Amino acid sequence: MVRRVRGQRVALVTGAGVRVGQAIARTLSRRGFAVAAHYWTHRPRGFAAALQADLAATDGPARLAAAFRAAFDRLDLLVNSAAGFEELALARTDAAAFDALLGLNARGPLLLVRALASLLARCGGSVVNVADVGGGLVAWKGYAAYCASKAALVRATECLALELAPRVRVNAVAPGTVLWPERYPAERRRTLAARIPLRQAGRPEDVANAVLYLADASFVTGAVLPVDGGRHLSGLG
Repeated sequence: MVRRVRGQRVALVTGAGVRVGQAIARTLSRRGFAVAAHYWTHRPRGFAAALQADLAATDGPARLAAAFRAAFDRLDLLVNSAAGFEELALARTDAAAFDALLGLNARGPLLLVRALASLLARCGGSVVNVADVGGGLVAWKGYAAYCASKAALVRATECLALELAPRVRVNAVAPGTVLWPERYPAERRRTLAARIPLRQAGRPEDVANAVLYLADASFVTGAVLPVDGGRHLSGLG
């Protein structure tokens, strides 16, 4: 049954089961959004709906869009946060590894926007893509495939902003160090933090607050907002 939400904005957040996506979904829910939380393996709880889909599959975005339309009759905000992250030296980067990262990180968001564009336009909604400092703003050694996928997402953001205007705004956030990969040892964390002009790592909530800003910034489209403590200014990975 389609849920008709009255007096409440609706957001679809991909990758809402873990890490930054989860923080975004929770923040939006606290700010009054009815949140449809997408996941693949880690089911989120406490939201208006939890929708499972493999966005790396070619038909995954269409399946998620169909499930969302079956549950809601409006969409005010689409946040594309689901992503893969992998450090791969050139010698280990084969076609399968490259295609997997590009498919999830760039093709998936593009096709999901395509599938939901008419619903977003009807509601005057907006899209916020979660890019990265790496690839989105600067190059990282040893992450060529990942950076290429995030660079593609940034350029897609700009193209979609042009194509979907004036009814739909499309922006991106480019997080820096806001949540350490668990495998990073303490010494590597200290080294990376020392490169940040603000001399500290951020928090997932910093990204969520940037998403909230872009959701309500009615005269902003095609923007890529760094949330990195100034890290991109150094040009370092």
